[in-house]
Amino acid sequence: MHLDLNGRTINYKVSGNGDSFLLVHGWGGNSKSLEDLATLLSAKYQVITVDLPGFGHSSGPDPDWGVGEYAQFLIDFICELKLRPVIYFGHSFGGALGIFLAKKYPEYIGKLILSGASYKRYAPTTSKISILFKWLPSIVKKVLYKVIFPQSDLFKVPSLEKNFRKIVRQDLSPLLPSIKIPTLILWGENDKETPILQAYELEKRIKNSRLKIFPDIGHNLPLLKPLIVFEEINKFMHKI
Repeated sequence: MHLDLNGRTINYKVSGNGDSFLLVHGWGGNSKSLEDLATLLSAKYQVITVDLPGFGHSSGPDPDWGVGEYAQFLIDFICELKLRPVIYFGHSFGGALGIFLAKKYPEYIGKLILSGASYKRYAPTTSKISILFKWLPSIVKKVLYKVIFPQSDLFKVPSLEKNFRKIVRQDLSPLLPSIKIPTLILWGENDKETPILQAYELEKRIKNSRLKIFPDIGHNLPLLKPLIVFEEINKFMHKI
């Protein structure tokens, strides 16, 4: 499905019936990234997946968009579809947006589920390497960067490089103690993109939260193991 939202074409999908469950993908992903998990959840909930602006089949954001602007887009999207409040599941960048929303717009988020949430990152290097990259053709720059920094999301979507550079400089850690919404934190033990220490920090600083670590899996936990993620979400929902 498509809708026009503030002059942008937004691609999304709705399936199932029940309480609204919004799934938000990570940087470089799209609504299909969490499709298997959405299918499982749709047996109990009305599940909404969306292509964030600049991803999948949605129009791009303005070049100055950061976490706050993407979060505002989600608020507008929730209001347009009359979903408030939602059960929010965010993977990676989607998790960062969930943290921002839970602090700034708690009335829109009934429950929060975070998987590998990238709420703080190391900013792209400002060393001589990055200065050299500035003058290289885009295709060469992209290939070299992926060799030197294989875990980086910087060039997953080259057209959003300005947005990504802004986003990685936005540390959301100060927001954590103010989050009061029931929160489930799901993490892959071998996550290299958002190290497991960040999961423990989330559990410690978000008061009403609990953490589940999954062994032998990395950052793409909900993409690769949707069934075990679904089972953990079920436990969480039934305990509240």
